[in-house]
Amino acid sequence: MKHDELQESLAVHLRGNTDRMVWTNTQLGPSGSPRPDVFTIDKSYANFKADAYEIKVTVSDLRHDITAGKWQKYMQFAHRVWFAFPRGLVPVDTIPLQCGVILLGDGGWRAARKPVAQVLSTIPRDAWLKLLIESCPSQAVGHRTAPRHASEWHLQDVMRKKLGQEAAELFSKRDLANDRYQRETERRAGLAETLRKETDDLLKRNRDEIQREQVMLDASMKNLARSLGLQPEEATAHTLTDAIHAFRNAMRVYDIGRTIKTLQSLQTALAETGT
Repeated sequence: MKHDELQESLAVHLRGNTDRMVWTNTQLGPSGSPRPDVFTIDKSYANFKADAYEIKVTVSDLRHDITAGKWQKYMQFAHRVWFAFPRGLVPVDTIPLQCGVILLGDGGWRAARKPVAQVLSTIPRDAWLKLLIESCPSQAVGHRTAPRHASEWHLQDVMRKKLGQEAAELFSKRDLANDRYQRETERRAGLAETLRKETDDLLKRNRDEIQREQVMLDASMKNLARSLGLQPEEATAHTLTDAIHAFRNAMRVYDIGRTIKTLQSLQTALAETGT
């Protein structure tokens, strides 16, 4: 990754799951002031804490800054100073002991060594002003600028001044028509949903009624089958019809006593079924 890519990657990491304020490549004051790659301040009145991060992508650049003592210039602006670079660029013990080390590996940024924190109650006034100026939201990673939208009242007022009262009224009526259309659309959608629910309820009630009648019919057919000398599981329309025809023929052959008993059984079965 290039220097700027590492810078933005580290800024995103430091913003993640925190409320700290993060600046990238911001000069801490007028011309000639230090310019850390990433600078952060925790949002806290009671515990003011600022950190400066120096990003390195080459061994030569890292060794040059360490030799020149560039990082020491950040000490008047930050409680802690960090060196940030890809894992494996140089051994951690190459970095001055006062500085922290944060490395970028396969799993993202991870602190390899914490820095020595100094006591610092505030930072210079010029630095505060510069950070305030640079804290415009357009500097935030992933922020998209968008034009401001005027209010409807303001647009109507502009229309009145430019095109006259008549045009402004047309503009207002257009908004009124849109509102009415939206309300009517929502009303119709509500009616359609109500109708759908009522239809579903009616279908369910019909299904339940059919099931209850089917259960009663099955019980009646089984009782009728028993009265005709059949097994309940044989109670089908076809078998019952054949059994009734056989019974009618038997009445012509069997004696009257047996016929009466059979009729009584049939009457009992019919009474039980409510027929």
